[in-house]
Amino acid sequence: MALMRRILQAVAAVAALAMAAAPAQARGLIRDAEVEGVLRDMSEPILRAAGMRPDSLRLFILNDPALNAFVFDGRSMVIHTGLLRRFDDPDTITGVIAHETGHLVGGHLARRAANMDRLSLASALTMAAAIAAAAASGETQAGAAVAMGGRETLRRAFLAYSRGEEAAADQSGVDFMTRAGVNPEGLLGVLRVFQGQEVFSASRIDPYAQTHPLSSERIQLLERRVRESPAYGAPPDPAMLRRYARAQAKLDGFLERPERVLERLKLEEDPGSAPNRYRRAIALFRMAQTDAALDVLDGLLREEPDDPYYWELRGQILLESNRAADAVAPYRRAVSLVPDAPLIAGGLGRALLAAGQDAEALRTLERASRDDPGDARILRDLAIAYARAGRDGEAALATAERLALQGDFEDAGLQARRAMAQLPAGSPAWLRAQDVETLAEFERKDD
Repeated sequence: MALMRRILQAVAAVAALAMAAAPAQARGLIRDAEVEGVLRDMSEPILRAAGMRPDSLRLFILNDPALNAFVFDGRSMVIHTGLLRRFDDPDTITGVIAHETGHLVGGHLARRAANMDRLSLASALTMAAAIAAAAASGETQAGAAVAMGGRETLRRAFLAYSRGEEAAADQSGVDFMTRAGVNPEGLLGVLRVFQGQEVFSASRIDPYAQTHPLSSERIQLLERRVRESPAYGAPPDPAMLRRYARAQAKLDGFLERPERVLERLKLEEDPGSAPNRYRRAIALFRMAQTDAALDVLDGLLREEPDDPYYWELRGQILLESNRAADAVAPYRRAVSLVPDAPLIAGGLGRALLAAGQDAEALRTLERASRDDPGDARILRDLAIAYARAGRDGEAALATAERLALQGDFEDAGLQARRAMAQLPAGSPAWLRAQDVETLAEFERKDD
């Protein structure tokens, strides 16, 4: 079982990174440099307060309207878009992060490791793949389709906590927020939303209430601890308020039907605010009204000419409107403003590849894939760039890794064997191909 657990953890870690490059309508994990950056900056002071290194936690965004969040494998946290879009106060999301961090540092995942030993290998692998596998075809913006499992036993075994663990995570969360100087009332606000849901039928209960069981005593205890916190009543950081509003606008723009976004904007008190114009630009882009979208976006850029995410969106609009040559400059500008954002570098590489600038595209995509090795679209584009350069072994390896991330282990194995036949035996690339082939063979024998 120890070997099975190591394999399961490897599968989960790889599968959980199978995501595409921008917010999308299809259910799955979402990749976006701006939104991820906001969550990363929210989590950093909490993790430091908990004695964790900020780079030790992987944060994922699941495109699911349910109000939920969870941790797995001891170093990964998943937050649903339902939470991000429901709560306008960033301290509320920080409270969720603090609570989930309490589960991590409290050792509450150890019980799930024990439960794992009681599962069949097939069920365990299914759960690993369900955490984030399947589907980013690389042809659309859709992220990897995540089937969080249809088996109630798996959900209970891996996701449900005891009431005692929940209360302990609450207390830890308040401590972490207090040390970070963040108002812990945000955590209390989340739980009040779910208070009383236990009387509903199962179909009406939000997953967070099911997997994080509530009780009146727990709420009362938390209220007392929150009021006693020195950080109680501390105002939210204005800069984070602004950034979080932008992140919400971006999610709304990409996840809502664009017609509905534009209708809602008519009812807004301030439709000309920067977040609302961001929503408008994205909605117009998704309705193929390219020039109108660019007009709105250019207005935002006149006000904030050094905003990397506006430049990134401008590049995306132009690239996906078949204007690849025009997309290179805005993507290049975005990369210059945030050189440590591999997702944006991947966009630049994609634009360069589409514009026929193959040599620079290959260098850019190699760097982006090295910095973020689990992005399926970057791997797809990198395979194309390698093939154009006549580096067929590396093209096959990039394709094998992409297919493995998408859960297509049969074809991943074929591409991995093809890569091994063309790469120098024992080289780092050959060993990576061997890892994929081993995983594919393991999956084949389990079927």
